[in-house]
Amino acid sequence: MLALFRSMFKARDKKGFYRKSLIWFLLTASIPGFITGGCIYWFAVDHIEEDLNVLHQSQMEQRVKNIDDQLMYLELDLSHWAFSPRFGWDLQELDFVYYFRDTWDISQSLVVLQGSHPLIQDVELFVDGSQTVLFKTGYYKLEDPAVIASYRELLKDTRSIYWTDRKTESSDDEEIIDSNPQDSIKLVHKIPGDSPSPFGILVLTLNRDKVVNLLKTMTPYNEGITFLMREGGEIIVSDESKNNDIQGLRDEVMKQGQLSGTFLWEWENSTYSVSYGQLRRIDKEWTYISAAPMTAITSPVVVLSNIILLVSTIGLLLALVLSWLASIRMYSPVERLIHESNDLQARLDNQQPNLRMGFLLQLLQGHLRHYTEADLRERMKRYGWKVDQHQFHVLQIQLIGFSSLSSRFPPGSESLVTFAASNIIEELTKEHYEQFGVVNFHDLSVGVLIMSMKNEALANQLNFLGEDITKVINRILNIKVTITISRLTDSVKRISETFMEVERASGFRQFVNQNQLLNMDDGAVHAASNEERYPFEIEMDIIQSLRSGKKTEAEGLIGRFLEEVLSHHGTEVHVQQNMLQLLGSIQHMILQSGVSTFRLYQGANMFDLLSQIREPGKMLSWMKERVIAPFLLERDARASMQLKQIVERTTEYIQANYMKNISLESCADLVGTNSYTLSKLFKHITGVNFIDYVTELRLDKAKELLSKSELKINDIAEEVGYQQRYFNRIFKKQVGITPTQYREML
Repeated sequence: MLALFRSMFKARDKKGFYRKSLIWFLLTASIPGFITGGCIYWFAVDHIEEDLNVLHQSQMEQRVKNIDDQLMYLELDLSHWAFSPRFGWDLQELDFVYYFRDTWDISQSLVVLQGSHPLIQDVELFVDGSQTVLFKTGYYKLEDPAVIASYRELLKDTRSIYWTDRKTESSDDEEIIDSNPQDSIKLVHKIPGDSPSPFGILVLTLNRDKVVNLLKTMTPYNEGITFLMREGGEIIVSDESKNNDIQGLRDEVMKQGQLSGTFLWEWENSTYSVSYGQLRRIDKEWTYISAAPMTAITSPVVVLSNIILLVSTIGLLLALVLSWLASIRMYSPVERLIHESNDLQARLDNQQPNLRMGFLLQLLQGHLRHYTEADLRERMKRYGWKVDQHQFHVLQIQLIGFSSLSSRFPPGSESLVTFAASNIIEELTKEHYEQFGVVNFHDLSVGVLIMSMKNEALANQLNFLGEDITKVINRILNIKVTITISRLTDSVKRISETFMEVERASGFRQFVNQNQLLNMDDGAVHAASNEERYPFEIEMDIIQSLRSGKKTEAEGLIGRFLEEVLSHHGTEVHVQQNMLQLLGSIQHMILQSGVSTFRLYQGANMFDLLSQIREPGKMLSWMKERVIAPFLLERDARASMQLKQIVERTTEYIQANYMKNISLESCADLVGTNSYTLSKLFKHITGVNFIDYVTELRLDKAKELLSKSELKINDIAEEVGYQQRYFNRIFKKQVGITPTQYREML
């Protein structure tokens, strides 16, 4: 037994000695790494930064020269084309339609010019001669005065060749101008190139993306800022850098007071190596500016030194970890329990707002009526509310006029607008009350439950809250608001009934697109007048217009109907009831005309859709687009089908009786119409007139008999309904040869 204990203690001593030896070895191995990494970082980086900066400046000079060569090539190439005889004085009086081959040659020349350099995005030739035309790899005759004026402005410039970013007007009828002229650079040369009084211009438009990519060659590793600017500091073209970065760098360069140079620029905790200089462009001086971050230039060395430091640090940390491994293992179960407890508490805290909103939604909609008052108050306490000796108010906020915001919010974004409004309401309510709950219904309406101490007067405060909500939502969302404030209740069970009263009261708002505040305690909400006046005469006019297919008249009458209803009632409830009655009358007329409303409206519940609309303008447009337009389209389609059947019956009769004496009048009597109407319908449906159709059919039958039978020409003429002399004459007129020659050719 004694020997066993001695062996255990000996093994323990060996294990402790091994651990200490390992720790000292790791510490000894890590110290040289710290020293080496520090020396490289503190002493070598600055020297390498200077060397790399010199190398960067040398590369910059080469790349700037390349950019200058590219632009100079464009200038020389355009001058060459401007002096070409193809763009000489002949273009001033040339009829481009008559001499279409010359026009085609000009278009091909522009295509060649456009493909001569990758920077060229577009080539245009404007000729202001006997005809005002524009070539853009194709011929276009200009008629828009605004477009002509914009090109004449370019022609009026006193310089024969120059760079500009002046934008030309676009035409409404022809897509001949670049649809995205933002930051476009144009090179303009007047033609003829040697003329003191030019009559046209050649315009090269550079591809902005390719120019930006060319400028990016001045910054290493695709990092930094680069752009071109004019003498006055106006930016010509720049990369995708932030506007603040470009403006700050431009101001710093202009402070230097020199035409070219290099300097270091501190900006937003970064150091940039800035190079700038001049690019001489014909009669102007452009300034190129390139700023490359020093971190991008010296990053390889910094990364290497950081790796050495990191490896040394990891070695040291590993030694410390090994020494505390046993204690960590002992503490790990307790740490796991604490972590799980904190995680569960964090999840509960994150889900509590959703749980409170779900509870409020069920409470307002009456799904918790089977609970007792005590149970409901206890649940509210668990959600963090203090409800003892408290009273309650319910507010309903409706967003009005959403359809008028189509330019700001796309259709279908009602939920997004309601979400923004609910956040605004929550922030404003927090400033007035300590305890409240906000429910987002996602249908342009929001509910608010406010809790306050009993015997606390809230009438004025609620009105002030409603006014604040109205002002802020009007200013931020640019939408009108209707707020309905409930009566006071001190029972949690009656909150659902109170909310139902608020919903009913909100239906008595004035049906106009304006802010409204309805307080049920003030008596502002009352039942509408029992006297109702329904515009029966306008309804009859609407029905008659729809039966006659007069779309414009029917739409105008529906507008009058809505105006009449608004002038007599004005409340939302009455307007919806009258419009629903009108919809029922229209559907009754549609059924009487033999059209299925289920098929016409694809099974949609039109009454339900109409009852959900809360804006007069949207209600009017809905009646036009969803009710009137489909019916009139169906009516026109049925009429077109009947007309097509008349023409089909006529063609069937002609094909069966082409050998007889057929006339337009006899066919019109057959189908039950007059000859004038049948002639117009026949031409519209078949594309040929009646006589040509009969003649073509008879000649086709004659050709068939000439090729497949041995009948005489006289017999064939009788077979197809012609006398021989007239048959020979009309056959030669239509075919070009006589019937005998046609048979011999076969």
